[in-house]
Formats: sequence, structure tokens, C-alpha cells
Amino acid sequence: MAGSGCLYRVRVPLHVTGLWLPVWRPSRRETGSLGAGLLLEPGAVARVASCSGGGCGALVVAAGARLEEQPSVLRELYRLLGGPRARVLVEIPVPLAVGYAGSAALALAVAAGEAAVRGMSLEEAAALAHEAEVAAGTGLGDVAAMFLGRGLEVRLAPGAPGLARLASYPVPVASVYSLELGRMTTDEMHRGLGERLHVLAAPRLARLARSPGLERFLEEARGFSIEAGFAPGWLAEELDALRERGLLLGWYAKKKVAVAVPRPGREREAWRAIESLAAGHGLAARLHRPAPGPLTLEPCPGEPGAEAWH
Repeated sequence: MAGSGCLYRVRVPLHVTGLWLPVWRPSRRETGSLGAGLLLEPGAVARVASCSGGGCGALVVAAGARLEEQPSVLRELYRLLGGPRARVLVEIPVPLAVGYAGSAALALAVAAGEAAVRGMSLEEAAALAHEAEVAAGTGLGDVAAMFLGRGLEVRLAPGAPGLARLASYPVPVASVYSLELGRMTTDEMHRGLGERLHVLAAPRLARLARSPGLERFLEEARGFSIEAGFAPGWLAEELDALRERGLLLGWYAKKKVAVAVPRPGREREAWRAIESLAAGHGLAARLHRPAPGPLTLEPCPGEPGAEAWH
């Protein structure tokens, strides 16, 4: 299949929200969420090539496995774009439908690649990625967080990039850890929470707004995780024990992923404890870094030709 080499490389951080409140508005661009979460690396990496000879579209590799079916969020994105005009290979190091906001990372990476090829602004492309997430039912605030935030992000106004407003706070550790407990779609999560979401999240977000920062976020997100049923009792007990030993600053869970933040200076000891916990329960444990910035787009000379990606 004819095709030129890689023209652009897009990097998008992962995002694990710990608190959120949906905000439904008349348009998908205005719809979004208030909330807070951690932005993590490594995230999605996309290589973008022209497709004048055919073969336009996206190939997705998640956690080392090629997806045979295009995710619904990409179908919605291409509908909004009027079809693909680029060839995009997206690799994301984690599975989808766990809690890493993988669908948002895919949508944003592909949208940014399409924008680079079309001469569209990145903000407009990100807004379309947000609309695709809302239309597909896969997320509300993740695209804005990935496009605008770093470290700990707190979403202060809902909507797509261009409308959303957020603040970022430092995460002063070299590593962040995650434990994967299974799979759960966003639709399943919201059906399970129902009207309880506002009751559980609103007071915690109000307290975070009065005293924003990492430790307050971890405390409120932990409580929300337990109340919402994301953290099984045994997991809460074991992670709390690590916190009491001084190994963790805190932890929280969203959908089927638990995130643990080590106490500065005790990262290695904390990681060994997380690995032991994971091994004891047959879970996957992953090592991350706090993301120092949002999405990036840069030229990628010297990459292999697009025909080598298939």
C-alpha cells in the first residue's frame, strides 16, 4: 500500500480521574464535567502519515494487542471530521475500558494527527475529540484534562477545549503506580452510580476547591472510591495499610483501576509493596510517571514509512 513516512508524532498522557460531576448542556461541545484527576505517562503515542495513495484511517494497538474493531469514539470522530485524511498508528500501553481514559487519548491523538495534515487548529481538533467522546458515551472531561493539564488537574468549568477551564498542581514524586482489577465501560460505571454520583462527589469537590492540592485530592478521591464501590474492601484495607506504614501519600480507584501515589523518598519500597500486593491477588501492576505537560505534536523525521506499520 502506497504511503509516505511518518510526518508527525503525537503524545497524549493518560488520565485517571478521581472525582467528577457530569454537566449536561444543550450541545456536546458545552457538555462536560467538573472534577479532578492525575495525568500520567507513558500515554498514547501516534505516528501520522499522509494517505494520498489510499489507506486512510487509524490502526490502534492497546497493551500490545492490535484492535480488530475500531473503537466507537473513533467512529464518532471520523463522522465529525467527514472521514479520515491521514493514516494514524496509535499505540497505547494500557488496555481500554479499565479507567485510564484510553478512549479519550485515542480520540485526541487521532484528532491532533488529522489537524496537522489538514491545517486545522489543535484546539478545534481537541474540541471535536471531546464531542466524539460525549457522542460515544465514553467520557466527559478527559479530553480537556489531556489537552490543558499536567500533574494533578482540577476542572473548574465544563466543556470542550476552548470552553473548559482547569488548574494544575504539582505531583512531587518520580513514580505513580496502578493496579488493574478488571474491565468496566463508562456506561456500566454510570449505570451503577446513577443519581448517587452527585450526592457522593459534590461535597468532596467543594472541599477540594477550598484547599486544592495533591494530598487533599488523594483524601477526597479515596473516600469517593470507597463510597462509589470502586475499591473492594480488601483492596482499601491493604492500600490503607501501606499508607499507614508511610509508603504511600494516598490512593484512589476509578472503574477498574486503582492508583497509588508513593511518599517522596520511598518510591522503591512502595513499588515493591505494590508488586507484592498485585502478585498476591493475580493483578497487573503498572509503573507510571506524573505527566509534566499536556498533549504534544512534533515532526518525526527518520521514522519508518507508513507502509511498515501494517
